[in-house]
Amino acid sequence: MKRNILSALALLLAGTAFSQTVFEAVKFSQNDILGTARYMSVAGAFGALGGDVSAIKDNPAGLGIFRKSELTTTVDAQMQSAEALWNTKKATDSKYSVGMNNLTLVLAGKTWRAESGYAGLVNSNFSFSYNKLRNFNRNITVKSNAVAQSMTDYFGYFTGLSAESDLEWDNYPTGGMSTPYSNTNLSWMSVMADYGRLINPVYDTNDNLQEWVSFLKVDEQVTPTYQLRETGGVNEYSLGWSGNFSNRFFVGANVNLQSINHTSVSSYNELFSGSGSMTLNNTLMTTGTGANVNIGLIAVPVDFIRIGLSLHTPMFYTMEQLNYASLNFDSSVSGNTKTPTDNYVQYQLQTPLQFNVSTAFILDKRGFLSAEYVFNNYTGMKLMDIEGNAHSYNYENEDVAGMLQNARTIKVGGEYRLTDNFSLRAGFANISNITNSNVAKILDTKTVRTDPEYFSHNSTNYATFGLGYRESNWYFDFAYINKVIDEDYYAYNSNELSNNYKINPANVKTTTNNIVATFGIKF
Repeated sequence: MKRNILSALALLLAGTAFSQTVFEAVKFSQNDILGTARYMSVAGAFGALGGDVSAIKDNPAGLGIFRKSELTTTVDAQMQSAEALWNTKKATDSKYSVGMNNLTLVLAGKTWRAESGYAGLVNSNFSFSYNKLRNFNRNITVKSNAVAQSMTDYFGYFTGLSAESDLEWDNYPTGGMSTPYSNTNLSWMSVMADYGRLINPVYDTNDNLQEWVSFLKVDEQVTPTYQLRETGGVNEYSLGWSGNFSNRFFVGANVNLQSINHTSVSSYNELFSGSGSMTLNNTLMTTGTGANVNIGLIAVPVDFIRIGLSLHTPMFYTMEQLNYASLNFDSSVSGNTKTPTDNYVQYQLQTPLQFNVSTAFILDKRGFLSAEYVFNNYTGMKLMDIEGNAHSYNYENEDVAGMLQNARTIKVGGEYRLTDNFSLRAGFANISNITNSNVAKILDTKTVRTDPEYFSHNSTNYATFGLGYRESNWYFDFAYINKVIDEDYYAYNSNELSNNYKINPANVKTTTNNIVATFGIKF
C-alpha cells in the first residue's frame, strides 16, 4: 500500500528557481570571536579598550590607543567535536585544524601637539590587517534509531503535481533536452527520486494525476544517518586610521575587503526495514567578495572609565555558487544518478547592519573589567541577483524577515596584572538565537538544490581564559577558548506533511576548543 500525503504543494512559485536560502545568508553573515590571544581570552570584550590589534575590527577607534608601532601575528589550533541526539540515539564526530587568525601592522605617529603639550590631535595611527572572521571547519554525524518517517515522503510531497511524462527519461531524445535535469519546470530532487523509483504517481478514477507518494509500504520503517563535512572561512583585509584627541577622545574608521570560501559535503542515508536503502550526496561550494566600512569612537570621561561606540555598515558581497548531487538507491530497482556539475550561479548578498556599545573600567593600572553589547540586524539582510535586483529574490527575502530575528551578543572580560610583566585574563560571551520558531527550509518547486536539510540556531556560548607576558618591546600571549553552538538539525521540512510523517529534529551541540598563541613586537 502506498503512503498518502496530506496535501499537494503549499508553495508554487513562478519564475526562475534560484539556489540560495536564508540559511546560507545567515552562515555567511555571522562573525566569530577570533583574533589575538589577548582579545580571545577576554571573549572579545575590547570595544572600549583598544590597544589590541583585534579590537580594531570591532571598534576602529581602538587603533588610536596605540603609542608605539606594532607587528603582530596569531596562530590558532582548533579541536572541534560534535555530539548529536536524534530520537534517543547519540552520535559523535570531530575535526582538527590549525590556521592563522591575524597578521597586523600598526604604524603609530605622534603629531607636533603631542610634543608641545597643546590640546588636539596628539596621535594619528594607521593599520594594515588580515583577520580571520569565521572558521567553517567542522564534522557532524547524526544517527537515529528506526522511525516511520522517511525522506521519500518529502520527495513525494515536494514533487506534487509534476507530470509523470515530464519525469520520463525516454521523452528526452538526443538533440533536444538530453535529460529531465534540463527541464526547468522540474526540481532536481524530483528527477532523482523518480529515477530511483523512490516515489510513485497516484491517479484518480479519471486518470488525472493527484499526487506523488513514497514507494514504501505503510508499516515500513527507515533508519537514517546524516554526515556533514564543512571547510573554509571568512577572511578580512583592512586599512584603518584612528586619531587620538587629547587622550580623551578617539575616532577611527576601517575600510574592509572580505572573502568567503565555503565547501559543504553532506550525505544522508536511509536503510529500509523491508529491504534496500538510499543515499543522497550533496556538494555545495560558495565563494564571495565584498566591502564595507566600520566607524567608531572611544571616550575617556575620567581616567578609569572608557566608553566605546561603533557602527559596521552592511557588507555587500558578490557571491558565486556551485552545487551538484548524486543519489544511490536500492528500491524496486538499483543504481545511481548524478545531477549536472555545472550549475553555476551568481548573486549578491547584503549582510546585517551591526552596532556595538561597550564600556571598560581600568583597575588602578593593574587591569580592567570590560563589557560589550553587539546588535546585528539579521532581519535586514537581503538577497539580490547579480544586477542588484532584490525583486528576483522576493520569496527568499520574505523568509529572511519571517524566519530570522535580530540577535545580540554580550561579551564580558577582565585582565589582572600579577606583576609588571605577567597577566591573567578570563571572559564569557553569549550569542542569542538567530532563527525563530517559524524557521524551515522552503525550496522552490523548480529548484536545482537537492539538500533539504537545515539547522536552526539556538545559542552560542564562549568561556575563555588566557595569560600574557610583556616586555617593553615584545610580548607573548596565550589563550584557551571553549565555544559551544546549540542547534537543531532537520533532515527536511516536514511541516506540510500529515502528522504521522512529521519528523523530530536532532539536537546538535558543536564544541570547539581553541588554543591560541600571539607574538608581537613594538618599535
